[in-house]
Amino acid sequence: MKDLTKGNIYKTFILFAIPLILSGLLSQAYNIIDSMIAGKFLGEHGLAATGADAVFVTFISSMFWGFGVGCSIHAAVIFGSKNYERLKSNIYSNFFIYTLSAFLIGLLAVIFKDEIFDFLNIDPSIRKDAGIYHCIIFLGQFLILLNHFFISILNAFGDTKFAFKMSLISTVLNIAGNILSVAVLKIGVAGIALSSVLAALVVDIFYIIKLKKCFRELGCDKYKIRISLDSIKSTLSYSLPTMFQQMVMYTATLIISPLVNGLGSGATAAYSIIVRIYNVNANVYQNSAKALTSYTAQSIGAKKFHLIKKGVRVGFLQGIIFLTFFLSLSLIFARTYCEAFFPKGYTGDALTYSLDFIKYFLPFIFLNMVNNLFHAFYRGIKSMNLLLLFTAIGAVSQVIASVILAKPFGMYGIYAGWVISWAVEMVLTVITYLSGTWKRSLKARLQLTDEEFNI
Repeated sequence: MKDLTKGNIYKTFILFAIPLILSGLLSQAYNIIDSMIAGKFLGEHGLAATGADAVFVTFISSMFWGFGVGCSIHAAVIFGSKNYERLKSNIYSNFFIYTLSAFLIGLLAVIFKDEIFDFLNIDPSIRKDAGIYHCIIFLGQFLILLNHFFISILNAFGDTKFAFKMSLISTVLNIAGNILSVAVLKIGVAGIALSSVLAALVVDIFYIIKLKKCFRELGCDKYKIRISLDSIKSTLSYSLPTMFQQMVMYTATLIISPLVNGLGSGATAAYSIIVRIYNVNANVYQNSAKALTSYTAQSIGAKKFHLIKKGVRVGFLQGIIFLTFFLSLSLIFARTYCEAFFPKGYTGDALTYSLDFIKYFLPFIFLNMVNNLFHAFYRGIKSMNLLLLFTAIGAVSQVIASVILAKPFGMYGIYAGWVISWAVEMVLTVITYLSGTWKRSLKARLQLTDEEFNI
C-alpha cells in the first residue's frame, strides 16, 4: 500500500503503472491465445463462434468495470483521509452488491441468449457453438468480473504489484486449460470458456486472502464485517456515473456489431482479431492512466490540490511513451500477429481486414489515448457530467459515421467510424480542460475558498 501523493511523481507514476500494464498485457495475452487456439484448432468457424458476442460480453464487463472504478476512487479518497474503519465497511459492502449484481445479470444473459443473438445478427452457421461459449462464460462471469473489482480496490491502496502476480497465474492457468481442453480433450469452444472461468476462480481466492492481509496491516482487521447501505449509497455516487459512461461508450459498439456480423463470418472473425489487437494497445494507456485517477483522488482526499495539474502532465507524457513502444511492435509484426490466428496458408478476407486495420487505422489510436487520459482525470475529480457528455458525443459520432460509411466501404467504413469518433471527442476534451471549467466545478463541489483551493 502506498500514499501516491508523496515522493517523486515520475517515479510514483511509473512504479504504479508498470505492474498494471503488465497485468493488462497478460490478461490480453490469454484472450489473444484463446482466439489463436480457437482459430488454429477449430478454424475460422471456431474463431468466429468465440468472438461472435464479444461485443456484448465487453458491454456487460464495462458496466462492472465502471462500478469497480467508482469503488476504487471512493476507496482512494477514504484511504487518503486514513479512515480505515470506514474503508473496510465500504469495501465489503460493495463487494456484496457487486457480486450479487454480476451473478444475476449473467443469469439473465443466459436466459435471453436467443434474443441477444437475434439482435447481434449472429450467423446461423456458428450459432450453436457461439451459444455454448456464451452460456458457460456468463454463468461464470461473476467470477471473472470479481478479478476487476479486486484490482480496483488494490489500486486505491496504491498497490499494483499483486495484480501483476495474479494476472501471471491466471494466464498460465488459462493457457494450460485451453490446450488441455481443445487440443487433448477435444471439447471445443466449451473448453475455452471453462478455462477462463476456472482460472478466474483460483485468482479470486488469492485476492480475498490478500485483501484480508491489507486490513491487518491497516489495523482494521478487528472491526466487524458489516454491510452498510450508506457505504453502498456513497460509492454509487462515484460508480453510477462511471457505469453509465461506460454503457454509453460501449452501446455504440453494440449497435455497430450487427453491421459487422451482417458482412459474413470473415468479417466477424476479423473483428474478433482487431478488437484483440486494439485492446493490447489500449490496455497500455488505459492502465497507465489509472495512476492519474488514483493520484488525483488521493490528492483531493489529502487536500493537496496543487498536485493535480502536475499529475495530468506526467500522465500524458507517460501515456505517449508507453503507447509509442507497443504500437510500433504492432506495426512491425502486423502480419505475424494476424497470421497466428489462422491455420497455415489461410488467405481469406479475415486476414486482409485484420492487416489493413493495423496498417491504416490503428496508428490513430493516439487520439483515443488523449481521450482516455482525460477520462481518468475527470473520474479522479468526480466531474462525471463532463465525462458523460464527451463519451456520448463520441459514441453518437461513431454510430453515425459507421452506419453511413459501412454500406459503401464495408469493414473499412466501420474502422473509419472509430477514428472519427476518437478525433471528435479529443477536440472536446482538450478544449474543455484548457478552459479551466473543471477547476471551478471542483472548487464549488468541495465548497472551498481561494486560499484553501491552492491549485
